Amino acid sequence: MNLVWHRADLRLHDNPALAEALRSGPTIGLVVFDSQILHNTTPRRRAWFYQNTAALREAYAQRGGTLLVRTGLPWEVLPQTVAELGIQKVFAVYNSTPYARYRDTQVANALKGQIGWFDGQYIHEPDAIVKPDGGPYTVFTPYSKRWWAAREPVLLEAPTHFPPLNLPPDYNLGSIPQEASDVPLPPAGEEVALRALEVFLRDKLSSYHQTRDGLAGEGVSRLSYYFTLGVLSPRLAAQKALQVGGEGARKWVNELCWRDFSGDLLYHRPQMMTQAFDPRWNDLPWNDDSELFETWLHGQTGIPVVDACMRELQATGFLSNRGRMVVAQFAVKLALLPWQKCERAFRNLLLDGDNASNLQGWHWAGGLGVDAAPYFRVFNLITQAETHDPQGVWLKRWVPESGGRAHPYKTPVIDLDAARRRYLAAAEKIAKG
Repeated sequence: MNLVWHRADLRLHDNPALAEALRSGPTIGLVVFDSQILHNTTPRRRAWFYQNTAALREAYAQRGGTLLVRTGLPWEVLPQTVAELGIQKVFAVYNSTPYARYRDTQVANALKGQIGWFDGQYIHEPDAIVKPDGGPYTVFTPYSKRWWAAREPVLLEAPTHFPPLNLPPDYNLGSIPQEASDVPLPPAGEEVALRALEVFLRDKLSSYHQTRDGLAGEGVSRLSYYFTLGVLSPRLAAQKALQVGGEGARKWVNELCWRDFSGDLLYHRPQMMTQAFDPRWNDLPWNDDSELFETWLHGQTGIPVVDACMRELQATGFLSNRGRMVVAQFAVKLALLPWQKCERAFRNLLLDGDNASNLQGWHWAGGLGVDAAPYFRVFNLITQAETHDPQGVWLKRWVPESGGRAHPYKTPVIDLDAARRRYLAAAEKIAKG
């Protein structure tokens, strides 16, 4: 019997680890509720993970298969499960965050090499797209050129059935916790995700390049919930979008390229978790003001676009890409709040909060070295709202006291003009050495 250890691949379709396990013989699935991860996140994110695990268990059952769940440290759970069931080999989709690499090394050592790793979390995995000299890219544009030229991965069908298993009598399959979320959750599971993909391709893809920047997020796919947990294969999504074709498809798939680039950056530079991509920016005059941080986090700054973003995020777990850049720019460049603290709190509010993508976004928007021309790009927060919510409908929904107007509805917690000058003076000094 083989075992597939599901992590950020809570799906049956286009799952190379699962496909290879089934080619080798009868297969059982396993999800480990890793205390190192789940104890350090929010109820909304735990609930979302549990619901998608339940959907995966149902998908297994519909095909005659079995999904185990266990709670604990993976390097303790895996050897115990392998011994209990006489597992021949463990199969898993490779993960590449710093903690994932540590965890998987521990598991591999505990299993004495009885585990195989497979692609599938990204379209092109970290370290797959490299410079001609073999080194990693640090700028998106040259990375993307080589990414677009790379060979498309071969897609894999979901299994139609699982071979029968010979489990011990009354073997405990494990129970999935029921945790209440503090925000409404999207429908869970790959069947829902695949349908949502088809609706997006049909209704919004053709105009995506024109609508993606709206602060209300009405023109985007909202599939990132599913990509983060691997409920939906990004490889499948990209190929389906390109089959539809057009400028919208090209732009949307380029966002999946950004996702791969983010994974590659973190793989090669794990220090991004705590240090600026360009270490010079560690020397900005950071302001660890807990009251200012809480004001930003809960959308009470007096600046409508910032407050609308943070209130929507608090209430829904979602925020448009434009909104994510706005709040990161405010926090890092204008408020000079410690970006690590802001990034971590922001990620834990997102239902789609992916370590690599969120870190890359904060490093880029915050001018910390990922962008080729970082420090002098400072958003005008009034113009951002007027351009990307021109009727003020979104602003009025989330900050009714603004009346839908982009100008401050009360005295802002910081003077925007003075803050911009302060930041640019400090940044220019650093940039020029």
